[in-house]
Amino acid sequence: MRTDDLIRALAEDTRPEPPPARRVVPVFLPAVALSMAGLLAVLGPRPDLAQALTSFVPAMRHVLSLALFAVALTAALTAIRPEGHVRLWPLALVAAVALGLLAWAWMATLPEARGMALMGKTNSICLIAIPILSALPVAALFAALRGGAPASPTLAGALIGLAGGGAGAAVYAVHCTESSPLFYVTWYGAAIGIVTVVSALIGSRLLRW
Repeated sequence: MRTDDLIRALAEDTRPEPPPARRVVPVFLPAVALSMAGLLAVLGPRPDLAQALTSFVPAMRHVLSLALFAVALTAALTAIRPEGHVRLWPLALVAAVALGLLAWAWMATLPEARGMALMGKTNSICLIAIPILSALPVAALFAALRGGAPASPTLAGALIGLAGGGAGAAVYAVHCTESSPLFYVTWYGAAIGIVTVVSALIGSRLLRW
C-alpha cells in the first residue's frame, strides 16, 4: 500500500460516526411509510378515520402508541451506549395512563357489555397485524443501532421492540374500528408485548459486543 493510500485509510477510519439518532431517521421513516402503505393496500383505513381522530377515546389509541414509540426510542438510544443510564419511569408513566384508561373503561361500560368490549371482533387480526406492521420499523432500528455497544443487549433489544411495536400499533390504529380501551389497551398491549419479547431475544445476540 502506498503512503498516500495508508494516510487516506487512516483518516477515514478516524472519521467520527454520526450519533445514533441521526442514523435512525434515514432508515426508520421509510420503514414506517412502507408499513403504512401495506396497511392501506391490504386492510385500508377505517371509514370514519377523521371523526375517530377528533374523538378522545378512539384517538387515545394513536396517542398511547405514539407516546410508547417516542419514550421507548429515547430509552433505546440511551441503552445502546455502554455508559448509558436508561430511565424507565417514562415507560411506566405511559403504562399507568393506559391502565388508568382501561380501568375507566371497565367502570364506564355496562357489566353485560364488558365481555364484548374486551374481546371485540378483530382481536385475532390485531395480534397478527401489529407484529407484521412492526417488523420493518424494528428491523430498521436494529440496522441503525447495531453499531452500538449496550451494557445489556437484551434490554436494548426489548426497547427497540417497544419502539417498533408502538410504531406498528400506531399504523394499525389507522385501520382498527374497535374504539373501547378495554379492547385496544389489552390487545394492542399483547401484540406489542410479542414484538418486545422477540426483539429482546434478537437483541441478546445481534447487539452483543
